[in-house]
Amino acid sequence: MLALDRGGSCKGVVYRLPAEDHFGQLGRLMRREIDANPPTNVPRWIWVKTSDGPLRALAFVAAPDGKAYAGRLPLDQVAKTLARAAGHWGSSAQYLFRTVSMLEESGIRDRNVQDLVAQHIIMASTGGTQRS
Repeated sequence: MLALDRGGSCKGVVYRLPAEDHFGQLGRLMRREIDANPPTNVPRWIWVKTSDGPLRALAFVAAPDGKAYAGRLPLDQVAKTLARAAGHWGSSAQYLFRTVSMLEESGIRDRNVQDLVAQHIIMASTGGTQRS
């Protein structure tokens, strides 16, 4: 899983829930995003800048006390972990590549995520022996 962590800022996409059944929609969203106890990611209301002005949005951010929280590990260690990790939603490497694809479709290029992809490709081509 990739998650927002404290500090800095990022570009992303804000989704609006369907007009009907907000309570049910939020429940499904919570069940999908929070699947560990204690959770690795937690919901937080944040302010986002949009072309229509500032909005309050629900974001899921990294919980430092979550069992799977990795903190600020070196890039090669994160890439190595992503290359081997998998959960009930699939492999972490697939998740990383889908994230990059979705960001690119929205015109967003995130340097940190691109660096992870590059490191993952280097590791795959060298059998995981190269360090940057």
